[in-house]
Amino acid sequence: MSKMRFIVLISILFIGVNSCTTGIEDPPEDDPDEKETYFQPGEYGGEPLPGTEHLLWISPSPDGEKIALIRRRTPGKADPFNQLWIMDKDGSNLELITYNIQSVDWHPSENKLAISYNPHATAYSYLFTLILEKRNLELWNSKETHFFDKYTSASNGWFSDGERILMTVNGKAYQQEYERGIYTINTKDTTHTGPHKTLFAASALGNNDKWAIGLQYSTDQLSANRALYDLETEEFNWLTTYHTNSDSLRRHTGFPVLNPMGSEIILPKYVDNVWQLFLIDQFGDTIQQLTELGGERPRWSRGVEYFTFIRDTHKGVGARYIPFKYNLITGQEEPLWPSLPDSVPDFPDVSTQDPIHLIDHVP
Repeated sequence: MSKMRFIVLISILFIGVNSCTTGIEDPPEDDPDEKETYFQPGEYGGEPLPGTEHLLWISPSPDGEKIALIRRRTPGKADPFNQLWIMDKDGSNLELITYNIQSVDWHPSENKLAISYNPHATAYSYLFTLILEKRNLELWNSKETHFFDKYTSASNGWFSDGERILMTVNGKAYQQEYERGIYTINTKDTTHTGPHKTLFAASALGNNDKWAIGLQYSTDQLSANRALYDLETEEFNWLTTYHTNSDSLRRHTGFPVLNPMGSEIILPKYVDNVWQLFLIDQFGDTIQQLTELGGERPRWSRGVEYFTFIRDTHKGVGARYIPFKYNLITGQEEPLWPSLPDSVPDFPDVSTQDPIHLIDHVP
């Protein structure tokens, strides 16, 4: 058992017995009669301030030497949206790979990515794998020769064998015969298994390939809440609820992330006018509030002991988003690039780059 998993397990066992010993407590109730919240309405989040960056997805490689990130836009310019950049771990040697990207996941042992491409904010979603050195692309849906012959599938992470990818079929295209839900696709022989769970949209794979977490849709009006599905036992648990008086409703939570090598789940919740990060268990119960000054869009990569997130450090109208990392073993957080000006990479001009135009590679 890893050191991280051992510490979290002991904390869970003793939380109800001796919270003073473990140092883990539930977040305090919001009682406006007794305390004033740190953030007032409008002081956290929102549109980035002019000239500042907004990084939507930050994913270190398994060896920790590289970082893939999705940059929302170039501040003040009409460049493409959702730019995929690869850089060294210190934020140097930046390279624009492509754009209009929804998600990116590192292969567990190779310099290879699984990426979900969404052109022009349409309902179209394409799953590619990309070998970075050679820029070799492989498309895994929307081909007539494949089982997934429509454009509705997106990647949700590599399995540890480096051959299979967890994928979500997000919608139902015209004449699409397969159901919405989560599947496993084998990139060696193009075979698939599933749907493991229908009307489920995964956001992450983890706990040693055992759990998928994401959104479970209903069959009536397609409302949804956060949920966990066990790929081995087929057990299903809600992580958020339908209760109207609960702060765990979908609209008050962000996408949860899961430790690729353990059972720890990080859930963003909107409380006291700000997004904060919470450690929860597989049943949606809160174990610990991790952040006090805000945190959102967490990502947890295989092979590293920390997860990344972003935080608005402006505390005012408009946001200044800074990348952070949180080490769950030590309980410490710090900017991902504290030595860089404004703690963000200095992106080169997009005109100097040679990105892949994925629109040229789809039917």
